[in-house]
Amino acid sequence: MPAKRKARQVRKKRIPELRVLSREDVEHYEPTSREVCISIFDTGAQPAGLSPNFAAVLRVSFDDVLERGDPADILFADEHARQIHRFIDEWSDVDRIILHCNMGVSRSPGVALGLCDVQGWATAELERSHPGWNRLVRSVMAKTTASSKQGRSR
Repeated sequence: MPAKRKARQVRKKRIPELRVLSREDVEHYEPTSREVCISIFDTGAQPAGLSPNFAAVLRVSFDDVLERGDPADILFADEHARQIHRFIDEWSDVDRIILHCNMGVSRSPGVALGLCDVQGWATAELERSHPGWNRLVRSVMAKTTASSKQGRSR
């Protein structure tokens, strides 16, 4: 196997640290290594003020709901999941992925757990430390990835 291919495979196996924060915490957070941020905010709200020292930031806006109640609700959908998966694929060599939402309780842990499910990373600690994770977000993350992988293999 060529050395370049071997090196790429080794890099792909590397598991970044996932850190879930609240909006208040992320606004005071300063990256200490090669880090990216998935910034989740309420529809109609101002995005969080983030450090310019992140290698990259993905901003995603959707409501913290499990099902449509108000017609104005923006549910987490396939397109949100695809954006997140593309972002993580593009930045697969980072040391740490910071995920935040308003309180750091529901949406960002749901995304983090969805990423773990898809990537085959351990989930027990995240599930234990964030028991209020959004089940819709996690399931859409897994479903969207599964359906996109099937589409690529055809």
